[in-house]
Amino acid sequence: MKSVIAAAVVMFGVSGAFAQSVVIDVTLNPMGDFKAKTNQVKGTAQVNGDEVSAQNILVNMKSLKTGVELRDKHTQKYLETDKHPIAYLISAKGKGGKGVGKIKVKGIEKDIAGTYKVEGGLLKAEFEVNASDFGIKDINYMGVGTEDIVKLHVEVPVGAAAPAKAKAAK
Repeated sequence: MKSVIAAAVVMFGVSGAFAQSVVIDVTLNPMGDFKAKTNQVKGTAQVNGDEVSAQNILVNMKSLKTGVELRDKHTQKYLETDKHPIAYLISAKGKGGKGVGKIKVKGIEKDIAGTYKVEGGLLKAEFEVNASDFGIKDINYMGVGTEDIVKLHVEVPVGAAAPAKAKAAK
């Protein structure tokens, strides 16, 4: 139900020797909040100096957990995970701690912007999305609804950028 909003927003992913995760912060109205979490993310980011990039990162939306079984079921319903089990970070790039990208949730592509930092072997990014941009709105259960803006926290392993190809000598 409420984690639906959050889940629809999740778009970064990771795999490898480092921990990968997506955590979605959902604010409830009139009060409260919860987190939807998953570690089922595939992909890596590349770092080249103070520039970062990523593409084709996948997040298993069916694996999102909120800590409450009924809320998990509602989340799956609103995210339509039977039709759209995977969310995608199509592409992203950043420099100096700020980045932009494009995500796809429920078959809908949207531009995103946020901040990031690289710590050790992980890229840690944060961005906000509007759940309504992904067709997730008017969620209400027993008088408690969700706010439209959802904050995403993503941790993705990083690797070195591929070296530029040298020009062949003539």
